[in-house]
Amino acid sequence: MPKPSWIQRAFVPRPSRLAEPEDRLKFDRVARFERQSGEAGLEKETAQLREGDLVAARLGKLKAGTDLFLKGKTYAAGYVLLKYGHLDLVLRDPNGGGDLVLFTCNSTNGVNVKRRLSDLGDRDWDVYRMKNWERVNMKRLLEFARTSISKAGGTKGYDDFSAVGFRNANLKPKTQEDIRGGYTCATVIAAALYYAGAELDQTRSGSYIDIVSPKQVATSKGRFFEVPNSEANSR
Repeated sequence: MPKPSWIQRAFVPRPSRLAEPEDRLKFDRVARFERQSGEAGLEKETAQLREGDLVAARLGKLKAGTDLFLKGKTYAAGYVLLKYGHLDLVLRDPNGGGDLVLFTCNSTNGVNVKRRLSDLGDRDWDVYRMKNWERVNMKRLLEFARTSISKAGGTKGYDDFSAVGFRNANLKPKTQEDIRGGYTCATVIAAALYYAGAELDQTRSGSYIDIVSPKQVATSKGRFFEVPNSEANSR
C-alpha cells in the first residue's frame, strides 16, 4: 500500500536544499491577465510571454461553480477547489515552425499543443517565469513534448484518478520509455521539466494519494541537474 506523499516527503530532502546556490531554481510571477481588460489587454500581456513561461489559469468561483454544479462541466472542478484550475507551458512548436504554443494535458485532447497564445482570452491567468531558463536542456524538453504527444495524445493520455489525487504518472522520467500517459496539466509539465534537467521540490516523492496542483508546480523551488543527450541525437 503506497504511503501518502506527505509522509514520503517527510523523509526525502528538498532538491533545492541539496543543490549548490548556483544550481537552485525558482519561479517569479511576472504578469497577470484579467478577462475584463478585453482584447487589448490580452494582446498586451501575451506579447510579454516567453518560451518557458508557466500560465496558471483562474476562473472566478461563481463562474466555476455555476459551470460545475448547474451545467455539469467537470473541467470546472479544479477551478472551484484550487487557486488555479489549469496550467500551460509556453513552448516553441515542437513540430516546427517557430510559433509559441501552449503545451499541456487535458481530458479532451490528452497531452497536446493545440492552443495558441491567442486562445488565452477565456480565463484570467498569472504568468510564472523560471530564473535561469537557459539551464533547461531544450532538446530534451522538446523530445519529451513530442514523445508524450505521440504516446499520450487523445483522451487516454489524461488520468481522472490523478486529477483527484489517487495516483500520478512518473514524475521523474529518464528515458523515452518512461514517458507514457496518465498525466494532468500539472504533472505533465513537472515531468517534462525533470526530463530536461529541472527537478522541482514538489516531485521528490512518488506522489501517491496527493494532488499535484498547478499552483504547486508554478511556485515550486528546485534544482538544475545534468541530463544525458537527447535520445534522438545519441543514436
